[in-house]
Amino acid sequence: MLGRFWRALPWDGLGWGRSPDPVLSDLRAWAAASWRQAQARPWRPLLGPGARAGWPLAALGPVLAFARARGLDGAATARLYGDCLLTGGGPVDVYVWRSLWGGLHPLPGRGAGLLLSRLGDSTGHALLADKLEAAERLAMADIPVPVMRGVYRRGAACDVSLLADAAPGQDLFLKPRHGQGGRDAFALTRLDGVWHMGGRPVSSAELMARLARLVLRDDLLVQERLVAAQEVADLAVNGRAPVLRLATARLPGQAPFLHSALLTLAVPGRNPRHFLEGAVHAPVDPAEGRLVAGLTLAAPRTRLDRLTWNGALLAGRSVPGFAQAAAMVLRAMAALPPLPLVHWDLIPTEAGPVLLEGNSCGNWILACLPGLHGLEACPLPPLLARWLPDDRRL
Repeated sequence: MLGRFWRALPWDGLGWGRSPDPVLSDLRAWAAASWRQAQARPWRPLLGPGARAGWPLAALGPVLAFARARGLDGAATARLYGDCLLTGGGPVDVYVWRSLWGGLHPLPGRGAGLLLSRLGDSTGHALLADKLEAAERLAMADIPVPVMRGVYRRGAACDVSLLADAAPGQDLFLKPRHGQGGRDAFALTRLDGVWHMGGRPVSSAELMARLARLVLRDDLLVQERLVAAQEVADLAVNGRAPVLRLATARLPGQAPFLHSALLTLAVPGRNPRHFLEGAVHAPVDPAEGRLVAGLTLAAPRTRLDRLTWNGALLAGRSVPGFAQAAAMVLRAMAALPPLPLVHWDLIPTEAGPVLLEGNSCGNWILACLPGLHGLEACPLPPLLARWLPDDRRL
């Protein structure tokens, strides 16, 4: 229990300094105060000072571990530690931000989550956090979503019959109903009577053991796995299709609009959940639906006109079904209770784009990546500020 509280520092998302963006600085202060106000009354006065006092020690271990892994020298490690102290961000976030934009990260991890989750309609956030309910709502709005094979309910016994109904060679995709960032999600295929989990052959006993562990924590959704359209098949890795991430935004009382777009590709031999090395990100010009040069967050200054492992073209390449996907996410945004910003993940398939899920509290670095090329509709901080309650409007 104590370890969990320690790892959650800084509890209110603030560091020792102010955000370099004055609008985000005020927004973060408001979100931190709102979070503290929601806690038990006896603890409220202690939470801010406690977070500031505990943060230097809590940040030190992760910074040193990250510095060793990246081979940083003493000066770079000291600067990284200082950035973490001032921003309240973890070493990965603040390191990538400085590498891309220079200076301090204006809205790292926990601060972003506390802020974004408090702007807009709370029922909209809750709906997107529930992948099953969100898929049902979007399907009612005639938006293509993955075919659902069934659900393993939390705490219930698992059996293989739900999976065995899949056609031989039919890929399935299993994910927690309330999961985030692909955690505990995996692909499953049955070939010649043998289960392959994430491309690796496993016994039925091993598969059932994993299912049993996962359903202890959450419902587990069983869907048909989506296959990339032939036009982007050379961008897929081990059957993992490229993901089109479209950010939609809106002002209070106004229609949603497309803010920016990003195509994310898996990297061979890397864990796709590894923030630095697991993906190539290529922004999309929303006016033409064409990619610009991509990058990995492990080497953010190196621009990739082509993929290094197979020479597949990135820069200038058209994204199939982009206009259809953009229209689709605007309908999806309009079908939700009002929210300021949602990132939608879609797969470009042969039948057209299919919407996987939406996230109302996405990573700020990925939200800002298209802005490196001037490919965003508007600056986000002033837009977010418009969603503050009337009595707290900046």
